[in-house]
Amino acid sequence: MYKVLLVDDERMILDGISVIVDWNKYETQLIGKAFNGLEAYEFISKNKPDIVITDITMPGLDGLQLVKKAQIEYPGIKWIFISGYNEFEYARQAMRFGVKHYLLKPCNEENIGEALAEVVKEKQQEDHSSAYVKEMEEENAKIMINEYEEALKELFVHPQQTDNAETKVKSIMEELYGEQSCLFAMIYIKDRLAYDQLVTLKHSIKSSFLQETVLANIIDNSILLLLRSNDTKYLKQLLQYEEKLQHYSHTIVMTGLCSHQDMGGVPSLEEMNFHVFYRPNQLFIDMNHCSSHLSKSVHSIDFSFEKILNCIKEGNKTEMVALFQRLEEDLRQHDVMPKRARGYFIQIYLFIVQRLSHRSTEDHIQVINEMEDYHHVTDFTIFFEQLFDRLIQLSGQEGNYSKTVKMMLGFIEEEIANPELSLQWIANHRLFMNADYLGKTFKKETGKGFSAFLTNTRINKAIEMIEKERDIKVFELAERLGFGNNPQYFSQIFKKIKGYSPSERIKSG
Repeated sequence: MYKVLLVDDERMILDGISVIVDWNKYETQLIGKAFNGLEAYEFISKNKPDIVITDITMPGLDGLQLVKKAQIEYPGIKWIFISGYNEFEYARQAMRFGVKHYLLKPCNEENIGEALAEVVKEKQQEDHSSAYVKEMEEENAKIMINEYEEALKELFVHPQQTDNAETKVKSIMEELYGEQSCLFAMIYIKDRLAYDQLVTLKHSIKSSFLQETVLANIIDNSILLLLRSNDTKYLKQLLQYEEKLQHYSHTIVMTGLCSHQDMGGVPSLEEMNFHVFYRPNQLFIDMNHCSSHLSKSVHSIDFSFEKILNCIKEGNKTEMVALFQRLEEDLRQHDVMPKRARGYFIQIYLFIVQRLSHRSTEDHIQVINEMEDYHHVTDFTIFFEQLFDRLIQLSGQEGNYSKTVKMMLGFIEEEIANPELSLQWIANHRLFMNADYLGKTFKKETGKGFSAFLTNTRINKAIEMIEKERDIKVFELAERLGFGNNPQYFSQIFKKIKGYSPSERIKSG
């Protein structure tokens, strides 16, 4: 509904028009009446009508003066003039102000209705055009922002192209923020999120800044922001209480101030991740208080794998934890980047499980995948404490096995390449005892049936062999693990247990 104001200094005409016109018929609503131009202008200022139907000759402020004054502040108003015959020259002058519709007194409902219908049609066309223009402007703005956000990502993802990317970002900063200072912030999400969840979170964070222009993009499991610095304390509070962000464990890294003229203090993505990795208990990390020049040289870390192994064998958890805490400190002091540090810990894990393979039945590949996702250096010490507990528990269980079961476990290790190895084979060729009795005893003490235990042991051995011999063939694995000349059956069993084939594991390296 378009809002209409009616203006005339003759009450009879004013009341007559207001009554005879079916305003709803023309998708309009009469919202007010005024007796002169001054009254009308005051009403327009307060109520902003869409259409004004006005007489020309009025005391104080006539129709021409009214439209001239109102058009400056309210150019979207459509005007319909009502004029006497001797005032036609006035109506002609009104055309200079864009007034297209005027009626000669006396006028009836049909005259007014036709003019009103034409004005409403004009308003609808203009509204449609305005909506289309606005939609196009918004779409272009989105495209522009997307381009800016890609440039932001390029700056951090491809440091080898920094000069070109930095020039782009500086230009963007000047366009969006002028001479004002800016800062970058990285929100490091520790939970494993799907990409669409990260996109939703990114939009939620951007909307928290209301009318402020903020650029944001996703890099791995982090959200990178570029924004006007304004008040850093306020920014921290805003991010700290952002509704969707509170659902996830995260760390926020904030850079020092920069501008389109000087981006010298902006840290690399590698440096920001470095500080997240080595500062596990901080919600906010201010890069102003951090060293931003990490060493690129590779330092050898003095660490004894054998000492760790001895701690596990001797059950000395306190000493083992102390060794890992010293390793944490060495890695931090030598500026060892997170990716390389994870590699150290994975090597230690593989060394332990290979040397103590008889105690470990876990899926090593799955464990390694989990270790590669650890966010902080301290996560690894916690991991090895838990691994210590698991190995000690298994060792204790082995100590409680009967002599018969210990001998059966030994035969599995010795005869793992033997295709004939089975419960019946051990009963007939090694222990010379009843196979049913051996099977019940084995399951009672180990919690697993002999056949399932043997199969799992063989598959875990296969993974160890793949890790040690990267170019090993599937048929070789089958032969050396008791599947004879049936590599297809071996592959089927392997995939059933692990969820992927041995060929896939070999190719993945």
